[in-house]
Amino acid sequence: MQSNKKFKKRYIIIFCVLLLIGVYFGPSVLGGYAITEHSAIRYTIPNQEGEVVFEQEIADKKIVIWDTGKVNYVKLIEKPLGIFKRATNVSSISGQTNDGKMKVTWSGSEIKDGFYQVIFAAEILDKDIEKVIISNEQDDKKSTPLNIVKEQSTVFIELDVRDGFAVHYSELPHGDVGSFRFRGINRDGKIISFD
Repeated sequence: MQSNKKFKKRYIIIFCVLLLIGVYFGPSVLGGYAITEHSAIRYTIPNQEGEVVFEQEIADKKIVIWDTGKVNYVKLIEKPLGIFKRATNVSSISGQTNDGKMKVTWSGSEIKDGFYQVIFAAEILDKDIEKVIISNEQDDKKSTPLNIVKEQSTVFIELDVRDGFAVHYSELPHGDVGSFRFRGINRDGKIISFD
């Protein structure tokens, strides 16, 4: 009887250890699903050490910036299965503007017929930039006044810079996705960076 209890205890301990390992490393093997937010962020592309340097809550979603020391990544964290979390959209913030004042990215993935979830991110390299404006007008000149840009755009997003980043999440119709322009605006409302 004593040996039967030891046998059960040993299997319970082994099961608990395997469960903990599965929870910790699960996202890399279970299609990105994780119990902890840290695992959902850390063990998805890029599977590299780093730290969260920015986060923003959006309803039942969260956008985080994951700094790997070389490249920053913007990740959209969702809870599609209740308690389980998953990075559903990931993009490196590596597209540097010609003037070297910002790094920008956007990424979209289809969520339902004709609609995409889109994440936008800008890493601000020039401390004079206080706002970022994202638009999709066809007139892609830095000198175009913002009121004309707004008139010609179906997407016009104004973001405040916080902790060196500007991020946004949108659900957009297919026709509005693509050819986005990023403008860095100083405190006087002047465009000082353009991509």
